[in-house]
Amino acid sequence: MLQALLHLPRVAGSDGSIDVDLAAAEIARLRARRAAELAPLQWMAEPPPETPSLAELEVRVIAQRDAEPVLAHFHYLRSFRDDSVSVAALYDDRIVALCSVSPLDVPALARKLPIMSFQEAAVVSRVFAFDWAPRNVISFLLARTEVSEAVNSDVTMLLTYINPNMGFNGASYKAANWIELGLETGTRYAYLHGDYITDRRISTLPPSELRLVEFSQMRLLPLQVLGRFLNRDLGRAASHMPKFVVKRESPSEG
Repeated sequence: MLQALLHLPRVAGSDGSIDVDLAAAEIARLRARRAAELAPLQWMAEPPPETPSLAELEVRVIAQRDAEPVLAHFHYLRSFRDDSVSVAALYDDRIVALCSVSPLDVPALARKLPIMSFQEAAVVSRVFAFDWAPRNVISFLLARTEVSEAVNSDVTMLLTYINPNMGFNGASYKAANWIELGLETGTRYAYLHGDYITDRRISTLPPSELRLVEFSQMRLLPLQVLGRFLNRDLGRAASHMPKFVVKRESPSEG
């Protein structure tokens, strides 16, 4: 349960230890909350009579109003970025999987990249597939996203973050020819009223709520930064770059 991996650090000590009863109570709370949250949307997760093949999927940019329910409720971060453009793999007009492309707005990261301006890079900020999606749907979708309308003509490279603390290894990205560029250190999770919130959400909070934000204390692994070069010459040159290490900024990608 990804929600548990995201929320248990809130009640863990700085050494990563956690009381068994406290962990059980937190997992029970999350399970009950998720069941109530997803009940009205369960129809979106119901599998079709037969699993579609990749060849049967239609891939296109979808409206924000269609992407938001999936990313705000089914994605483990439960956070929709309204500055993003979402590309979905569809079957009979149902969302099978989607990914969102957002502007790069992290100066410390931009300075490490072989680009002249922020507009030359974009971030694959959210990726999600329902359990019934066909195998390899993420790498299939990523390959089509990079040539879609979601990526404008100025973009020469795409970036994403992989969080190993959640058990992610980036296999779908690597299958789509993405490479590891470096690490972002300073990983920590933030919570408001017991729920995880992103750094972008923190930046919008009024002072009265900002004082209530909690941060995880246990040591977390750095995030991996992966990239996909859309310009072949740039990709060849970048293949000889040493991997970088950048410290997390606030707001950061989340």
